[in-house]
Amino acid sequence: MNPPANDDDSYGIGLYVINLESTSMPMPLTVPFRHELVGFTVFRSRSFEHGRECFRLHLGYFESEQRAEDALTVVREHYPDASISAAPGTSLGSLDNTLNTEFRLLRSAYARVVTPASPTTVPAPVAAKVVASAVVWAVAPAVPPPQHYAVQLEWSLAPIIAAKVPRLAILEAYHLYTVRMLREGSPQQGLRLGFFTSAESAFRVAEYVRPEFPGVGVVPVSHREYARAIELARHPR
Repeated sequence: MNPPANDDDSYGIGLYVINLESTSMPMPLTVPFRHELVGFTVFRSRSFEHGRECFRLHLGYFESEQRAEDALTVVREHYPDASISAAPGTSLGSLDNTLNTEFRLLRSAYARVVTPASPTTVPAPVAAKVVASAVVWAVAPAVPPPQHYAVQLEWSLAPIIAAKVPRLAILEAYHLYTVRMLREGSPQQGLRLGFFTSAESAFRVAEYVRPEFPGVGVVPVSHREYARAIELARHPR
């Protein structure tokens, strides 16, 4: 199995989401059907319509409209007005409503990406670079930054140990890091792989690693999360 191509390439696949609700205020990033769907991501978008701020809660990503239709039967038991649309590409965030989420870098990328021509053998174990957790505070940028995405490999109630993460060659090509925050009332850690400039490229990598991480999904990340992870990679402690 060859790794996915460079995330700057255009794959020509259209991803879909289910729109759960729309309000004028940010809503919690939780849903009541967490155990009924596998590998999904709940995230929020923000836009201005007719001079007013609008927030939407989305469920995704689905690689076809039919897959989204299949999930819609479950979703409409809780959100009767839920609808399907093409995946939005800007003003998204999975962590932008938290002000003190902790980030920990497990491994910094040593290459830009893995291409189909690259060797598929797993490299020799490399000592993981683990840095101290840090608390950061959100600062609204003057100009909206580019939207970035990460592959959400897993959530865990227990601390994630770098040495126990599967040594997949493709993981070496990206930044591997954890986020620690309150999720559904309990402190949890998420293992993430970043960063991607489109949901489509992240989705391809997610499908590639699914055999090792069955609950993998794609999450749009806030600029604060992206900037903090890159800072930790550049200045490890």
